[in-house]
Amino acid sequence: MLHLINPLRTSVRSVVSTVPRRAYSTPTKSGSSKLVTVGLPFGAAAIAAYAYFSGSLGGASTAEAKAAAPAAPKKPVTSALDPNAFVDFKLKSVEKLTPNTSRFIFELEDNQKLGLDVASCVVTKFAKEDGKPVIRPYTPTSDADLTGSFDFVIKRYEGGPMSMHVHNMKPGDVLAVKGPISKYPIATNQHESITMIAGGSGITPMFQVVNELLKDKEDKTKINLIFANVTPADIILKEELDTLAKANPDRFKVTYVIDKAVDDWTGPTGYVTTELIKKHAPEVGSKNNKVFVCGPPPMMKTVSGTKGPNFTQGEVDGALKELGLTSEHVFKF
Repeated sequence: MLHLINPLRTSVRSVVSTVPRRAYSTPTKSGSSKLVTVGLPFGAAAIAAYAYFSGSLGGASTAEAKAAAPAAPKKPVTSALDPNAFVDFKLKSVEKLTPNTSRFIFELEDNQKLGLDVASCVVTKFAKEDGKPVIRPYTPTSDADLTGSFDFVIKRYEGGPMSMHVHNMKPGDVLAVKGPISKYPIATNQHESITMIAGGSGITPMFQVVNELLKDKEDKTKINLIFANVTPADIILKEELDTLAKANPDRFKVTYVIDKAVDDWTGPTGYVTTELIKKHAPEVGSKNNKVFVCGPPPMMKTVSGTKGPNFTQGEVDGALKELGLTSEHVFKF
C-alpha cells in the first residue's frame, strides 16, 4: 500500500504544477474550445486516492483534530460577595409568587456563586432621594452552590422603604449587597431533628437550611416545618416546599397554618399555639432537637419571644417557654 501512495503523491504534485492557473480550456482552430484533458483524469484519481489513503492511514480530520485538542481549562468558581464592601448586582428578571411577594433574580458571572454560608443573610442598600441610605437584611433563597445567578424572595410592605424599592426595580437596575453575615452555621448531622416555625416571609432562612440539609446525602436530620400565613394565597414557596417534602418523606414534613378557615382548607387554622406545636411537632424538647423561629414581630412574641437588644437572641418566651424550652434549644432568625 505504501508503494502505491508515494507515486500518487508525486503525480499530484506534478499535475498541480502543470495545470494552468486560470484557463482550463483552449481554443481550436475552428474557434471552438476543447477541454484540456492531458493529465487530468489521472490527476483527479491521484488527488482522490491521496485524500482517501491519507485519511485511512492516520491523517486527522478537522473534527478529529478538534476532539484531540485539549479543552480550555474551566475558570475556578469564585464568590461574588464582599464582606467588607457593597457590590452592585444587576436585576435579571422578576417572578411573581403571591399577590404581594416576588422572586427577584440577579445576575452573576457564569463561574461565580454568591458566596453564602448556611445559614447566613446579606444586607442590601439604596439611597433615598434625600441621599440617606436605607439598609435592610435579606436571606437569599437560591442554592448556595448555584452559579450564574442568585435569588431574593421579597414581600412588599406598604411603607417599607427597601421592600417597595426592590418591588419597583426593573430588569437592568442594580442593587447594592454586602455579606455574608453568618446566622447559624449548619453542619451535617449536627442535630437529630430540627423544628421550624415560620410566618410569612420568615420562610426564607428556613428554606435555605432545608434546601442545604436535604441535598446532603450524608445528612439524616429530620426537619418539621410549621408555616403560618393569612390565607392559602399568601403561602410563599409552597410549590418548592411541597416538592422537597414529596422527595424526602422520611426527612421533611410541612404543616401549613392559615388565620381563618376557607373553602376546601383541611389544615389547621388560627395562631401557632402551644397546643398546635405539641400536635404537629411532638419532637420539640426531645434529645438534640433544635427549634428555629422566624416571622413578623407579633408571631415571634407569642411563639418564642422577640429578640433582645442589638439583635441578640434574648430570652425564650411564649409558647416555647411553656413547653419548657430555653435559649439552648431555640434560635431566632
